[in-house]
Amino acid sequence: MINSPTISLPQGVRDILPEESKKIGKVESGILAIFEKYGFKKVITPLLEYVEVLSLGMGENLKDRVLKFIDPSTGRVVAIRPDITPQIARVVATRMRDYPLPLKLCYNENVLRYQEPRDGKSREVLQIGAEYISAKASPEADAEMIIMGIEALRSMGLKNFKIDIGDVGFLRSILEKLPVSEQEKDLIKEAIAIKDTSGLEEILNNSTKQVDKADRGLLLNLTTFYGEEEVIKKAATFTKDKATQGNLDYLQNVVNIITEKGLKDSVTIDLGEVRGFDYYTGIIFEGFASGIGKPILGGGRYDTLLERYGYPCAATGFAFDVENIVAALDRNY
Repeated sequence: MINSPTISLPQGVRDILPEESKKIGKVESGILAIFEKYGFKKVITPLLEYVEVLSLGMGENLKDRVLKFIDPSTGRVVAIRPDITPQIARVVATRMRDYPLPLKLCYNENVLRYQEPRDGKSREVLQIGAEYISAKASPEADAEMIIMGIEALRSMGLKNFKIDIGDVGFLRSILEKLPVSEQEKDLIKEAIAIKDTSGLEEILNNSTKQVDKADRGLLLNLTTFYGEEEVIKKAATFTKDKATQGNLDYLQNVVNIITEKGLKDSVTIDLGEVRGFDYYTGIIFEGFASGIGKPILGGGRYDTLLERYGYPCAATGFAFDVENIVAALDRNY
């Protein structure tokens, strides 16, 4: 007797049936229309990459989530892409190196990431994203990315959402000048990430070297610097350091541009955000919709990434999670 195989899908992937597929198609069309309005041109990247090439452009949080196998034809390790941005960096650094800057590129692709079964998260993510590659960083480029995100969400009829904006460059400039060990800096960063003021105070009290009063005050207040743009001005009162103030001025310029577009009500500031600390270099942002506990978009500035592929350029980018947007639209209608 021949046993029939169990007809099922691997954990973390699913079929999308016509009704939901139609909703996804409308979201994709709406986002791509906004990208086109701002001059972004679509590229299509391959599903597979060599691991050593892809790893050049991945943050530490993704390196352990790559699904990979041995290519029988070459014996090399091949990966299924967990993110599109490193692929864009490779394409720009090799195939598009002679194109004039700035480059505005967008994509509409699936990515696949390993997830622990107990996490209950999808392995396959439908992403639509944009990348802005330029000779140098500018508040105008960062603001444009956030403005596009807001306009795209509004064009789909989503009303109850916010874009949280931070700057890891600001926090990095503070941590770099602290007279404490790298391990202690990591503990400080973790406490700020979860907004644990008492825990942070204990870390500073027990540090191997004393942190001066101004830096201590700034660090402790970072756990509460969340809300309207006034928090940028509050943070400025705690520092006279040129680099740190420069980060705050840059962030204020980004917010000013967004405000001039009449979109201020759609953003909040979080100076204690540390997401992607090892990957991003400056402005970071995430979008959240009412009733959805997961981000609907996320991105930021990553000025060191293309240099890893041999082409030193500044870059900023972000991606929408299409299925989370569909869920947000369903809930908000």
